[in-house]
Amino acid sequence: MRDIVKEIESKFSNHDDLFIEEELVGKTTIYFIGFNTLVDLTKSKLYVQQMAASSSSVKALFINLSDQVGVDIEQILKAILEGKLVIVSKGDAENAIVDPIAQNLNRSIEEPKNESPIQASINAFGDDITINVGLIRKRLSTERLCHCSYQVGELDKRRLSMLYIKGRAPNILIEKANQQLKQIKSDIETIDDLNKQFGQRILSPVSHLSPTELPIQAIHSLKKNRIVLFMDNYPFALVFPNLIWDMFSTENDRNFPFVLTFMLRLFRVIGAVATVVLPALYVALVSVNPGIFRTDLALFVAKSREGIPLSAFLETILMVVIVDLILEAINRLPKSVGPSITMVGGIILGQAMVEAKLVSNLLVIVITAVVIASSAVVGIQNSLYIRLLKYPILVLASFFGILGVWTGFILTVIYLASLTSDDIPYLTFNIKQEGDTK
Repeated sequence: MRDIVKEIESKFSNHDDLFIEEELVGKTTIYFIGFNTLVDLTKSKLYVQQMAASSSSVKALFINLSDQVGVDIEQILKAILEGKLVIVSKGDAENAIVDPIAQNLNRSIEEPKNESPIQASINAFGDDITINVGLIRKRLSTERLCHCSYQVGELDKRRLSMLYIKGRAPNILIEKANQQLKQIKSDIETIDDLNKQFGQRILSPVSHLSPTELPIQAIHSLKKNRIVLFMDNYPFALVFPNLIWDMFSTENDRNFPFVLTFMLRLFRVIGAVATVVLPALYVALVSVNPGIFRTDLALFVAKSREGIPLSAFLETILMVVIVDLILEAINRLPKSVGPSITMVGGIILGQAMVEAKLVSNLLVIVITAVVIASSAVVGIQNSLYIRLLKYPILVLASFFGILGVWTGFILTVIYLASLTSDDIPYLTFNIKQEGDTK
């Protein structure tokens, strides 16, 4: 191979989806060069072969295929990144940039099923890992976007892809992630199987990976110095490492003026704190520290609980568990009937429990606020885990009141601060390019 091909190989050495295919046309060897995530090589080669049959020479073939013949190396590199097919003859005598038969990266216009972007692209990832990587390359055409591919598993070989921007993601993070992925021996059947490869967190509800089905969000994470993983037959990008700010911030927020963006993110923070604290605060103020209330408010609370045989702790646990069961039922029932059935069932059940004097009206209001608040954060995974964090704080509040609420909240923050992914703390808000955190 001559200089152009070797230079392309060197330039894209970190791009596992680059192909350099050798083909004999007449008596001349030519090379097909491009990204298999952007170019349909099989169909493009067939097209070139058909054109070669009606061309008198390789030079004539190149002229018939394209008006960009004999271009310099800079134009060739740019064309490859833009999804073009580059053809180079052996000996570097001729080269051409050809419009290829492209990979079909366009999907029918439909909204993502798990995320709701506003004033943004509604394209979502699919099950094909090649198309998913192509969706990223199509929007981020830079030679600094590196792609590493892996075949992992013992019985069931599964394809994984790792993407990062060279010079943005810290080198130490890339090296550790690359080593951890290469060391996978067992079958990867679920996201939790992959999550465990980055360090076991016993009894931890927080994952090392943050899933997203939006290409714009995955690209934003790449630009924020992180790694994006794809797994075959899984329609999500997995952002590594997962940081706490992921549940409060999305790239879509930046479509709004700064004041609105700040307001949205502030509401999500309030929602997360309210989900964790409100049920425990109700128990603490009603059963352990009622003296904190003003007299008229204390009388109102006492009247709302008049005739209820259960303690504040038991009635709160009962309502919290029932609401979590209803939310889980919404996910499991068919989408055509699930929300309707659970909404009607929840309203009837709540009203019946209030009339039967099993729970107070005030608790119903608190639990409803918690359900709404937990849904304000970004990502179903984050919503689930902050709903789980409210239980230990609730137990502490039943024994120690307000002191138990704040002790539980502080212990929760300390626990989250102790979590790391490849030495990057979970409570990090941003990853610097040089690998330090702030």
